[in-house]
Amino acid sequence: MVRLAKKLVLRGRRLRRSEKGAAGVEFALVSVVFFITFLGIIELGMLMVLNNGLEDGVDRAARLLRTGQTHKQNISEAEFRQRICDQVVLKTSCNSKLIVDVRSYPDFASINNPPTPHRDSSGNLTMDNQYQKGAPRQVLLVRAFYEWSFFTPLIGQLLSNTGGNSFLLTVATTFRTEPYGK
Repeated sequence: MVRLAKKLVLRGRRLRRSEKGAAGVEFALVSVVFFITFLGIIELGMLMVLNNGLEDGVDRAARLLRTGQTHKQNISEAEFRQRICDQVVLKTSCNSKLIVDVRSYPDFASINNPPTPHRDSSGNLTMDNQYQKGAPRQVLLVRAFYEWSFFTPLIGQLLSNTGGNSFLLTVATTFRTEPYGK
C-alpha cells in the first residue's frame, strides 16, 4: 500500500512538471472568448454602417417631402420606402424589415407621443404607420424603424432593446415643408 502511494505521488509530480500541450489548452480557452469578441466587433461595425445608411436614406427621402417632390412626382409609400433602402449599404431584407412612418402636424407643438412599433401576437414587429405627404408649410415627422437580428452569441442579449436577440434602429427627422405650392 505504501509502495502504491509512493508511485502515485511520483506520477503526480511528473505530471505537474510536464508542460506538453499547455499552449493548446490555453489557446482553446482563450480563442473562444477572442472569436466571440472579434465577431461582436464586426457586427457592431455592420450595425453602425446600417444606421448611417438609414439616416442618410431618411434625410434624402425627407428632402422630397420638404420640397414637395412627393406631390409633383406622385411618389407612393412603397417608392418612398425604396428611396430610403437605396441608401442602405447592407440591403439584407431592407424593404421587408423597414417600417416608415410619415405624419403631418399643423405646428411643432402638436407633436406628442407618436406611436412606436410593437410585437404582435405572432412575435413580429408591427406598427400602425401612416404616410401623410403633408401640405406646404406644414410640419412633418418622418421616422424609420429597422430591426437588426444579432448573429453573434451573447452580444444580442447584452444590447437588445426589443427583448430577445434584436436591436431596433430608429431614425427620425422633423421639419416644416417649403411653400412649394405657390
